[in-house]
Amino acid sequence: MGTVKDIQKNAYCDEVLGELAYMIQGVHELREMLGKTYGKDTELFRVHDRHLVELADFMDWKLQILTTACPFDWKGLGDDVQSVVSVSLPETAAGRDISSGYLGG
Repeated sequence: MGTVKDIQKNAYCDEVLGELAYMIQGVHELREMLGKTYGKDTELFRVHDRHLVELADFMDWKLQILTTACPFDWKGLGDDVQSVVSVSLPETAAGRDISSGYLGG
């Protein structure tokens, strides 16, 4: 049986997971709306979609960092909320190579 402090930690972790997962889902819904509104073959779609994907990736990364403070036995919100978010890379225009960053060497 958990202590009051553990219960509070679990409640905080549940809240963080739930809120950030909801925000990430909202960004994906914006991407769908963007495609329906402007068409997936437009330049505006490609530019906005790239930023929305980056935003979802950033929130997912922060969610992973924040949940590392959660207790070892914390199970998340269960099957009702997806705790792992997978974000696909945006489609690039034919012939254009967009660098994802410096890899070093």
